[in-house]
Amino acid sequence: MERVLLLADNGSMIGERTMDGWRLCLKSQGCSRFVSGAFLAVWLCGWAFGEAFALWLLVQGGFHLVTGTPLGPARGPLPIGPTLLIGLFLLFWLTLWTIGGIAACAELLRLLWGEDRLEVAGGRLTVTRIRGPFRSRRSYERSTIRRISLTGRDDRLVMDWGRGHVELSGLGTHAERIEGAAALKAELAIPEEIPASNAVLPQGWEAIIAPDGARVLVSDRSVRGKQARTAFIGTFLLATVTFLVARDALDRTALFAPTVILLVFTLAAAAGALWLARGRWEWRIEKGLVTLRKRYGMGARSVFQGRYLVLEHSTDSDGDPWYELHALSEPDPAPTVRKIGGATISWRSGRPKNRRAIARRMNEAGSLRNLGGWLSRETGIVLEDRTTPETRTKEIAELRTALEQSGRFGRWTAKLVDRLGDKTSSQ
Repeated sequence: MERVLLLADNGSMIGERTMDGWRLCLKSQGCSRFVSGAFLAVWLCGWAFGEAFALWLLVQGGFHLVTGTPLGPARGPLPIGPTLLIGLFLLFWLTLWTIGGIAACAELLRLLWGEDRLEVAGGRLTVTRIRGPFRSRRSYERSTIRRISLTGRDDRLVMDWGRGHVELSGLGTHAERIEGAAALKAELAIPEEIPASNAVLPQGWEAIIAPDGARVLVSDRSVRGKQARTAFIGTFLLATVTFLVARDALDRTALFAPTVILLVFTLAAAAGALWLARGRWEWRIEKGLVTLRKRYGMGARSVFQGRYLVLEHSTDSDGDPWYELHALSEPDPAPTVRKIGGATISWRSGRPKNRRAIARRMNEAGSLRNLGGWLSRETGIVLEDRTTPETRTKEIAELRTALEQSGRFGRWTAKLVDRLGDKTSSQ
């Protein structure tokens, strides 16, 4: 089979063209992955011991509870209420522990034997993930692909597909992902920017008609329905345990305090389940206006009105990027202007009170851009995107200038800002 390698300007391989189409392979690289892999391997040994011990406790406790036999020769039968409470806690903990172990195994395979293959052929993108002996494959039609970009603290290669968001790969070097994203966009003929007229509601949102006839934007009702059913099941189980403990408390006064605590938790869980089933926050959509309403049953109360839309970017203490879509009742106040070392720099002293968050995502700007674009099209409100490379580059340039003129430590800090600017230009 004939292969033609495609090289970046620096000579690194960014893909290959074969008789079947175009292919990009990204593999796990770097020596640090072996350190992380060794830590995960040791942790998984402890995980296996904890998994086996918890299963043994559940099986032993269930057997003695069902048969009524005591744990030992000098002990009586297990009390039903406290035993069920401990069993439910162990079952909940074991579920989370099992999920964590599976995720750790997948990460270990990704670090040591991970490979992602992106293939373009016949108007279709096929993503093959190889994790040691395991392999998965999924295909996406070109007509459903909206954007290819790099996002997150590690600049992972991601794709906006239909109404969803798909991570293509976090493997390879940073330079390979940058060049790979550019080559993939060229191969699929994906434009840099999506017109607002083509914006669609991202996954997790839907526009419906409220009982009062208003058109509103709400979170996915099917997901909320599942959350409500899960909450009701959990509330029923907690109420059952509360009843059993309360029954035993009639003969054992030491169980009175646990009964009161369980009753409080049961009432709180019931209130939360009712809110999930009958209540919600919704955004009423009108021309030139979005109104946040709190609905419970058939009644709704307006709590905020927004006439501006803003998409912003921030970074948390761990360095993870966060993206927020806000509705503003009025424009933000003018930023404070100060002089630092002879340089003029402006910033906002705090978050204004004239806004409400519509949605917030970590490492994911594409879905919020789609949501903001859709709201802008439906309401006629202009979306101000403050996450574009141009806007962020300007902010970083202002900060860098101020730091360079503030002294020796500022010049050293400006070098770190330069690195941030390099990552910004790639997103």
